Amino acid sequence: MVSSRGVHVDGEKFRQMRQACGLTQEEASSRSGYSDRLIRKLERGGPVDLQTANDVFQTYEMLSHFSLSLSDVLRQEAGKSNVETLVRRWFDGIFNQRDLSLIDELVDENVELFAEGSTIRGRTAIRQRVESILQAFNPLNLTVDYVVCDGNQAVAYWSVTKKHIGTFAGIAATGRWVKIKGSSFAIFEDGRIMQARDHWDVQDLIEQLVRPEA
Repeated sequence: MVSSRGVHVDGEKFRQMRQACGLTQEEASSRSGYSDRLIRKLERGGPVDLQTANDVFQTYEMLSHFSLSLSDVLRQEAGKSNVETLVRRWFDGIFNQRDLSLIDELVDENVELFAEGSTIRGRTAIRQRVESILQAFNPLNLTVDYVVCDGNQAVAYWSVTKKHIGTFAGIAATGRWVKIKGSSFAIFEDGRIMQARDHWDVQDLIEQLVRPEA
């Protein structure tokens, strides 16, 4: 359930995920970057900020494989909203249709994006990042599996299949097809992305590109 104070979660499922990772509450706190008080609050069912719930969920997901998705641990998944429409438009328009004009429309000039362990700022930096991805992979077919919304915030879970045709992460074109899954968190203001955070396994992608042919 989503309220003005945040989202309510299934605390028992969060506890089970933590234990499946072999973590104490204190260790989960250290791994996720949140306080152990927050971990206890999650396991009591919240309410917590949607991004917080997603960050801790992603921490557990990186440590152990689960069949659960974020929507499974929310008490009630939010329905479709204008924010979801914007999120889906972003992914389909930018990556599937390669329409970079949407960057000016959907991204704030002072946007902040945390991805691959660093923060980039500004619309120009976002454009450069998107261009580097599109130049390195073509075709690129991205599917938004589902979106969870809370007011002006959203988490999108996506999967992508793409062909490596240009240098990426220092790796020259291999001609290989790769598949990855990830999630993106975004905060919107006046219809534009103000803050965003991407979660995906960079090392898995690199291994797919450099792994010796069978």
